[in-house]
Amino acid sequence: MIFIRKLYLMTFARPMNKTFSLASPQRQGCKATIGILIAALCVGSAVGQDDWRSGMKTINPQVSDTFEIDETLVKAAGIQKISGTHIDLYTDVRDEQTINELVTAFDQAVSQWCTYFGLSVESAELWKMRAFLIADKANSVQFQRAGLMPPDLPNFKAGFQRRHNFWLYLQPGNYYTRHLLLHEGTHGFMLWFLGGHGPAWYSEGMAELLGVHRWNENRLQLNHRLRSREEAEYWGRVKRIRDERNTENELDLEDVLNIPPAGFNNVRYYAWAWAGCEFFQNHPKTKQLFSQLPELAKLDEARFNREFLELLGNNLEGLKRDWLLFINEIDYGYSVPRGCLSKATPSSSRSGSPQTKFQISAERSWQITNQNVQQGERFRIKSSGEFVVGQSNPQTPWKCEANGITIQYHRGRPLGRLQVGILDLNAKTAEQQVKGLLTPLDIGLSGVISAPTDGVLCFRINESPAFLDDNQGALEVVIEKLE
Repeated sequence: MIFIRKLYLMTFARPMNKTFSLASPQRQGCKATIGILIAALCVGSAVGQDDWRSGMKTINPQVSDTFEIDETLVKAAGIQKISGTHIDLYTDVRDEQTINELVTAFDQAVSQWCTYFGLSVESAELWKMRAFLIADKANSVQFQRAGLMPPDLPNFKAGFQRRHNFWLYLQPGNYYTRHLLLHEGTHGFMLWFLGGHGPAWYSEGMAELLGVHRWNENRLQLNHRLRSREEAEYWGRVKRIRDERNTENELDLEDVLNIPPAGFNNVRYYAWAWAGCEFFQNHPKTKQLFSQLPELAKLDEARFNREFLELLGNNLEGLKRDWLLFINEIDYGYSVPRGCLSKATPSSSRSGSPQTKFQISAERSWQITNQNVQQGERFRIKSSGEFVVGQSNPQTPWKCEANGITIQYHRGRPLGRLQVGILDLNAKTAEQQVKGLLTPLDIGLSGVISAPTDGVLCFRINESPAFLDDNQGALEVVIEKLE
């Protein structure tokens, strides 16, 4: 405005030695020039406030937002605004470090969302959302005075995303607040760049999956494999699954796909939806198929699920078994690839020998042999070999034999001890098929078993699939049928 005033004085102030009429061409040209400059500056100011909306429309013109913010009211209500590249955060939280970290984390998340969904980082340069972080759920009066709580906003428990905007309440612990911010941000990103969220299980499951993160020295890592509860204070999804397994609240794999949208009024379904996406994302038979689902996100629930089930095809029955193994031993750090059923490696035996031999890897959970058994049949099982079942540090591996080691226990048995289970592939349901793996028989170095049911013999060392990564080696198992 100072520039305009100077320009006005230069143009209209009467010179000492020259006069000209207001109607003169020179005077009219100057007036037009000033008018254009003033209009350009005013328009430029408006564009500075709303240019991100224009950018958003170029990304997805189908999404619009008429929610206007009066910044004067915002300031008068005591709400502060902190802006990043991809977020404007409005909040009554007064912890500067917390709110600055949230803005930084959101900005860093955008490039990682792009990578996960197969988009170029450049495609999201103009993408931006507005977040409203409320310190006290019971008292949002400041936001109401500021006009930041539209009258049609639904009553939400933790967070809610709509078009350009999302609202969230401050959560206990920095991790969970950051998780909720990233959860709602994932919803917004999927809406803009995928054209939709897909069915409820996929929408909320993906928001949970990509909300799980690691924050260290101001650096964000999305889709992080949590190793302990301490990494994700107050998140609680793993505990929820543990509490509900083997109860009427347990969900099988198809139950997860059919969680209704209204189900997410109950926090328990967020845990199951996350577990479903965690399972599909990492299972060897679904990893590639799951990566294709963003292409289906704009479809309605019925068609999305139908096409996904068609992609799964004949793998579904095996996946149901692996799902039950997953939720039965779910833990922080659980490795789905190591925890799913795999094939044991046959060892050579002398021709005509009544014995069969297999190599059982210490790096995988249940491994299927080709040794069929009938209920009541007796077998002698012997094992040999040494393997690594963990380590105090890279220079101190925990060497182990099939009897296990008592430095640590898993489910009441020595770590690394050989176990046998029976998989009944002829049973009608996945629950009945894996029942013998959920209640394994203890073998150790050697032992005799009487088959409690028909099926096929499976072996593993006694350890949670959450801690198999640092194992090495295998042991040899010899199976001899007794008369």
